[in-house]
Amino acid sequence: MGTKLAAVGMAAAITVGGFTVAAINPLAVAGAQDAPAASAPADATREGPLQRALDKLVADETLTRAQADKVLEAAEAEAESGRAKRKEARKARHAASLGVIAEALGSTPEEVKAGLKDGTSVAAQAEAKGVDRQVVDDALTAHLQGRIDAAVQDGTLTEERAAKAEERVDGAVDRILDADGSRFRGRRGN
Repeated sequence: MGTKLAAVGMAAAITVGGFTVAAINPLAVAGAQDAPAASAPADATREGPLQRALDKLVADETLTRAQADKVLEAAEAEAESGRAKRKEARKARHAASLGVIAEALGSTPEEVKAGLKDGTSVAAQAEAKGVDRQVVDDALTAHLQGRIDAAVQDGTLTEERAAKAEERVDGAVDRILDADGSRFRGRRGN
């Protein structure tokens, strides 16, 4: 019984280790692309460290195949839940940034998004409204700096990683302002 508990504990530790990697730099997740969800059968055809560890535990009869499959199902459910939470957090961050941009432009998030979908960059939208690009730049820079500061305050970002993120803010703001919205075209649900 103790061996089985140790095996399940090891499998859980491997799974948590994977989740820890995603938690180390939460601000980098904002640029990540969603991968299509794959649903593979619960058998030995799957690859990965957890599957290999479980296969070894089944092979040496520490766990039964049914137990290993349960651990794998639980780990996959946790991973899916984590992906869903990260996706929602990413949407919230994008919505907040869009709100900051819209406020700086004297517009609405919906109008800004529509402009992007039509291929009009934020900088071009600002020019069309007679708003100095620097006004939008300053607002977005302050917003992103606030996110970095909040991440340091709540312990999700170290001072060292915050300093590196701060070095990239100006370039990120320029890319956001100059993007033509092509990432929106051809996508549904945005």
